[in-house]
Parts: sequence; structure tokens; C-alpha cells
Amino acid sequence: MSALLDDIINLAIDGKQPLPDILRKCLLLGHELKNERLKTWANQELNGYKSKKELPEYRVVKALAYGDFIGPFHAQYRNHIIPPAALEEKHRHYAEMANLVQSVSALAGLADTDPSKGNLICPWPPNMVAYYQEKLMSDCICHNAWQEIPNNVLVQSLDTVRNITLRMALEIKDELGTSYTDLRRIESNETATKIQSIILLNTGGNVNMAFGQASVDASRQGQTIIAAGDRKALDAILSKAGLGDADLDSLSEAIEIDGKKPGNKVGEWVKEKASKVLSGGVKVGTDIGAQILTAWIKQHYGL
Repeated sequence: MSALLDDIINLAIDGKQPLPDILRKCLLLGHELKNERLKTWANQELNGYKSKKELPEYRVVKALAYGDFIGPFHAQYRNHIIPPAALEEKHRHYAEMANLVQSVSALAGLADTDPSKGNLICPWPPNMVAYYQEKLMSDCICHNAWQEIPNNVLVQSLDTVRNITLRMALEIKDELGTSYTDLRRIESNETATKIQSIILLNTGGNVNMAFGQASVDASRQGQTIIAAGDRKALDAILSKAGLGDADLDSLSEAIEIDGKKPGNKVGEWVKEKASKVLSGGVKVGTDIGAQILTAWIKQHYGL
């Protein structure tokens, strides 16, 4: 299976290779590793995201709002910018940010068009247009509104996906070393855990779900749920993760100092204890450990 990692690396380096081809290789890699997170991510990028809640950060982009207005004596005001401040606070994201839920093929098709004509248009919901029909411009009626995502933003998002595949394949290759064991026969729990961490860090996986079993078979991962304010549950899972009584006591002090929301003291505690986090008796690494601790503490705070 060494050829599979090399294929992903070579395809990702060559900027002319279609991104869907690289992602299909990543999908195959996910099946060989029996890694649900990698398979899910590759499928979502290939087929599009069904829910905005599933979107990774690189698919949430800046997008200005524009509208068409009709004024007195049927005067036309087309492509008039709509500033976020003109909207109620709960609606301002309609003039600030947009969600790229489309497949990479659809985004690439737009990015390859004439830059002057390749902007992605995201229409406002009809109810939004109706709500602000007479609220945006004096003596004018808004009859159409939308957001525009520039061509270069689409290109940047696609490059991010390409870079993720390259970085992930390189890091997995480094972890396996020169032996290049058959990916389906990774017997070392430590190696499997490290590969799982690499995939999670690169694809933005849910660390709560990952920690349940950071191993070769990610299909049986379980999600850790901590009710807001349930310190016993938090202490129990932290103890299971390898933290001792002294660590829990220092967390109590940090929480007391920061108050109702996690602040500098809790943040310092996370950085200090991240390297101790274990999964299956194996340390998961500082970066993934920090993500895991942060996620659990946020649940404790009800965030």
C-alpha cells in the first residue's frame, strides 16, 4: 500500500491534477486504514455537505451582500451593496459570511471560469428579502438580494483541500517510516493512534468522537458527553484519560479564578496537561490532547 500514499502525495503536488481524483485516493486510504473520519471527510468533499453544521472552517468564507432596488418613478438601483450594519444583529451573517456546501467539482467548475463571471451567487431566502423589503434604503424597495463569493476565495478553499491531502499523506508516511507496512495490517496501537491523530488534526475531526477509540477501527468510536456543571463526570473522564488528583485540583483552582467562562487560567491548564492525555494507554500527542481537554471543559461549562 506504499504506492497509495505516494500517489496521493504526487497528485497533490501536481497542481494540474483534478482534486476529485486525489480525494478518491483519500477515500481508498480511509478504507484501508478503516478510518471513519477520513472516509467521511473525503465523501463530504466529493459529494458536498448536507448540513452547514458539518462544514470545516475553510468552507465558511467572507461574502458581501448586494441587492436590487426600485425607487421613485421606477428608478432602478442594481447591485447596490448592503452593509452588515443595515441588518439586525441576528441577520448580519447574511452580509458577512457564506457557507460553501457544494462538492469540490462544483467549486472547481466555478473557479475555472472567467474570474469576472465566476463569482458564486448565494441568494437570500425569500422571507429575508420580504422582511427587509422596505428597511434598507429610504423610499426604495428591495426586490432581490444575494451574497457574492469572489473567484479567488473559491480557489483558496480548493487549495486548502489539496494542501490537507498532501500534508496528511506526508505525515502518515513519516509515521510509518521506511518500512511502509501494509496499511491494513498496522498492529502497533501506538502507530494506529498517531495516524488517527494526524487524520483528525488535518480534517478537523470531532475530538470527542475520536477519543472514544483512537485506534485502527474508528468505526466503533463513542462520543463522550459531559452535562453542563457535572464536575464528577468531568473528573471521571479526565482520570480515565491519565490525569491525576493533583491535575484535577489545579483545574479546580483555574476554574475558580476564571469564573463563569474559561479564561487564561483554564487555557494555561490545558496547555500544561495536554501532553498527559492517553487513549488506550498511549499518549495522543500535545495538539490532539489540547483539543480533547478543551472540548470536555467546554461541555462542562455548557458551551
